[in-house]
Amino acid sequence: VLTQVLHVLSVVVPNSNGPLEQWMTQDNRETDSETSALGDEATKRFPSQVRAALEYAASNKYEYGPRLRNADLTWDVMSAESMTNDIVRVRIEFAPTSGFRGDSGIEYMDVDANGAILARRQIRTPKENTPVVLVGITAVSIILAVVFISLMTWLKPEAGDPLYVAGRTLWIRAEQPESRQFITYTGLDSEGDLRTWVINPENESTNDLVYVQVSLFNETSGSVNLVIDEEAAKLLDGDRTSYVPLNTIDRTHEANGVDKVNSPDFKPMWGSLTLDEGERVIGMLVFELPEGSSFTELRWSASDSAVIKYQ
Repeated sequence: VLTQVLHVLSVVVPNSNGPLEQWMTQDNRETDSETSALGDEATKRFPSQVRAALEYAASNKYEYGPRLRNADLTWDVMSAESMTNDIVRVRIEFAPTSGFRGDSGIEYMDVDANGAILARRQIRTPKENTPVVLVGITAVSIILAVVFISLMTWLKPEAGDPLYVAGRTLWIRAEQPESRQFITYTGLDSEGDLRTWVINPENESTNDLVYVQVSLFNETSGSVNLVIDEEAAKLLDGDRTSYVPLNTIDRTHEANGVDKVNSPDFKPMWGSLTLDEGERVIGMLVFELPEGSSFTELRWSASDSAVIKYQ
């Protein structure tokens, strides 16, 4: 059954400076009100075109991409505007029916008098609220699902372990890289609710995701400021090609219909923080590499420098 929610307060028009009501000038408001309508009024004024657009959207979800094509969606009528040759441009927003918190997607369709769809364009895809978890003993800003541990007694890393490397101010441990076709895990959103998240490769047909668990230890007498971003590290494959970390905040989306996660201990590391003496931070960096890649070393460069070699 096609779900229709017909309520809109305002709509942003491309190439304008704000909502439709603000974009209209006093001179053209009366004229435009005769050719365009919002929300319920759009459905009443252009019923056949609006119905055709909603039915077409529900029957052609493939264009929404792999994350949404099989999801239950709800479409909201935003506006309808009469154009030349009896064509009506119907603007709608769409989002998953349940469990979605964020900005809805927006698209429009040009529909003729017979209900035929002449053009379709997506203006914005749905975007989840950023999943953020802040747990720790010091002030932390913009870091995703990272766990702080206070070290009451400093324990030196195991002697001879090649995965432990000392930099100028930090001890750094980088575990063996783990490959996944995609990563699913559980974590809290910005409102403190536990949700299931997914990260997919940008090129799903040829690439895998690779994550490396990194532990950073501060044994200095002062504080160390860290910025975990695309320049924090590089992962080198067997051909010595280097890859930079993915922005796990931008690339993480809520997973719909996932019964079991494949990375239950996954904790994405991203953002900025201050690491005081006697503290350590643990989290995962994510990389996208061609399927079947091997790994030779991780080069760390955030606030310190170190090379961890994989044998």
